[in-house]
Amino acid sequence: MKLKTVFVLMLSLLLFFSVIAAAEEKEELLVSALYFETDIREALNDLMLQSGVSIIADDTVQGLVTLDLEDVSLEKALQMVLLSGGYSYRRFDDYYLVSMADPRSPAFRHMAESRNIKLKYITTSEARDLLPAFYDPFLRGSEERNEITITATPTIIENFIEEVNKIDSMPQQIEVQVVVTEISSDLVKEYGANLFEYLSEVIPPEENRDRFSYNNDSIEVSWYGSPERILANLRALEQNEQLEIKADPRIIVQNRGTGNLFIGEEQVIILEPEDASARLERVEVGISLEVSPRIIGDDEIELNIAPSISHFTEEMDQRLRIRRSEISSTIYTKNNETLVMAGMTIENRRDNVRKVPILGDIPLIRWLFRQETNEDTERELFIFITTEIVNPSV
Repeated sequence: MKLKTVFVLMLSLLLFFSVIAAAEEKEELLVSALYFETDIREALNDLMLQSGVSIIADDTVQGLVTLDLEDVSLEKALQMVLLSGGYSYRRFDDYYLVSMADPRSPAFRHMAESRNIKLKYITTSEARDLLPAFYDPFLRGSEERNEITITATPTIIENFIEEVNKIDSMPQQIEVQVVVTEISSDLVKEYGANLFEYLSEVIPPEENRDRFSYNNDSIEVSWYGSPERILANLRALEQNEQLEIKADPRIIVQNRGTGNLFIGEEQVIILEPEDASARLERVEVGISLEVSPRIIGDDEIELNIAPSISHFTEEMDQRLRIRRSEISSTIYTKNNETLVMAGMTIENRRDNVRKVPILGDIPLIRWLFRQETNEDTERELFIFITTEIVNPSV
């Protein structure tokens, strides 16, 4: 009884797999043919007779084909026959429709389907500029929704999606670290071009890593070394009161994008013009920075940078004055290389008044009881810029 049950089960499995194999064999129709300058429509009729599957071609299908087919599937034979004329086919339940893949073709609406593609990182206009012009007749775009709609045959749609995935990817990013310092002009004059060698001696450089390259003409310095070691050197000098670190921000900017930084304070002042009513005005003073990086090689970066520094000054006439220093430059740097921008001098004038109370304010005789001194100081602004290419996460 048990053997009989096993036999019946094995026979059932054999019949099941035989049916599947027969179905696959029936589905995978093979054809063979030799065509020499044969009319495409005649070739399609021949394939229809061999396979027993109806093939309908519209009026746009014409031309000649030369081809040798030997035991190839029907769909592969269709692809090879139609390739030379740029025709496409689409399979329906029990027949194939062949036509020109062109919206102007009468049968195109039966051949085509539509697909909406939402773009992530690029705009529709950018996508259409980057994609092959072949796809233009099939596309519609919405700038507001940042979507592209393609109406074409399934094969063209699949190829189009592959093309879009290649260009619609997360752009590279650049991390920009900026250390803004003020150094006494006396120290700069004392060491001159050797100043940066003096800065590097605070913490001994690592062998084959830290080195300086100084260009006296453009007042730019290349410092090859880790940003952490550079910042450690500067902080050591700050403790010795030889320089002052005003800011050391980091900002991540998209490749070919623009980043802005501002570190400082905002004050509200009252303006009272002689011929107009008073109004409030907001004034910002501090350090602002605008950077626009562009990757131009495997590890080379073009950096447009525009730093600005401003501060209030103390004047005897009680007027609010703001001193501002700003530069704009385009520099080229390597990945993880530190450049130094210099050449901005910050002048500050401080007016000190020492007087005897009451007597120092009496007109005519107050000059006998007060002493006024002016103190002028100069400091050089040095900006240390380190750029690092950040690979976007997938």
